[in-house]
Amino acid sequence: MPARHTKGRTQPRRTSLTAPSTLAALAALLAIARLPRADAAYKPLKTYAGSNFFDAWDFYGHYDNLTNGDIDFVNRTDSSDLAYINSAGNAIIKMDNTSTVLYPNKRRSVRIQSQDTYPIGSLWVFDFVHVPYGCSVWPAAWSQATVWPQGGEIDTFEGVNLMQTNQYALHTTSGCTNSNSSASNFTGTLTYGDCDTSANSNSGCTILDPRTSSYGAAFASNGGGVYATEFSKNGISIWFFPRANVPSDLSSNSSAPNPTGWGEPAARYGGSSCDVPTFFAPQHLVIDITACGDWAGHVTNTTGCPLKTDLCYTSFVLNSSNYNTAYFEIPSIRVYSNADLAANSSASATATNTATSASASGSSAVKSAAGRTRAGSSLEAVVAGAAVLIGGWALL
Repeated sequence: MPARHTKGRTQPRRTSLTAPSTLAALAALLAIARLPRADAAYKPLKTYAGSNFFDAWDFYGHYDNLTNGDIDFVNRTDSSDLAYINSAGNAIIKMDNTSTVLYPNKRRSVRIQSQDTYPIGSLWVFDFVHVPYGCSVWPAAWSQATVWPQGGEIDTFEGVNLMQTNQYALHTTSGCTNSNSSASNFTGTLTYGDCDTSANSNSGCTILDPRTSSYGAAFASNGGGVYATEFSKNGISIWFFPRANVPSDLSSNSSAPNPTGWGEPAARYGGSSCDVPTFFAPQHLVIDITACGDWAGHVTNTTGCPLKTDLCYTSFVLNSSNYNTAYFEIPSIRVYSNADLAANSSASATATNTATSASASGSSAVKSAAGRTRAGSSLEAVVAGAAVLIGGWALL
């Protein structure tokens, strides 16, 4: 640091560490350094709820050319019967369960993606009253980077057909893995350990929730529940809470969720086997429902839905009543920011800047979260000042 010119003095003044005032100042600085950071708690960043729920999402508006489902995803203009707010004030996202579909046409459904992206240091909370299920039905609530798979994918909620429990997963480039020992303490059952999209037919590194209340009819009969995903530089953790067990700090009016009080997550990834800033960039939230396709269409017999013909499509898609339970009912989706969990990660900062420039229409949340990260450096500056003092120089 250049010396300041004060009354002709061009060198910083040497100060004795034994001076009482100096020792007192040093003690105060060290005490501050030991205190919890003021920005360590999660703070509200974005809420999707009520009449404005759909305002900040993009509708896919194309047939399912991503997972090869027998679905036409509607655009915003044509979505009013499939994406709307019900009388309870909750968002409904559903498959068409009324139209007659003639062979070889596809059934209408919805896929939406958030315009904003959310960087490392974010927590998103899906509050669901009902989730889709049924033969051929493949719903998901998940996230992905602007560039996939380089920026990673996090599957918070996903299942097919009449599965009994939810499946969590990550999808990444080569090098990210998971095991019962590499990710500390999760309650789910690890089924695949390699997150690489080119391995195991892009199954991802998957963990099954042990509770039947996490998916399907049992989920609905219990009044739904809450899924929370913590996207931290230290790891990715996902919790599920049935309605009766939702923590008070995850209620809809909570402004300060605290994952340290939630117990072990159902799924956790990270540690030395998968460095989060290396494999993940800021994430778009995605909600969709497709039918048959690469997963649901190939495991019908093992997930409660034996085929009536030789194809998933002709067995189920042509029958509109098959989709009476194929809908999400969503009181809210909330996103929180915690700068402490993004700090000291140059890869995270670089990824944030890249995604911001790549998705200008969704840049506001990224900028807001990045701003909190930068503000979090103030304490380090104070401690750095203490280091200068320890060296024996007082910059006045």
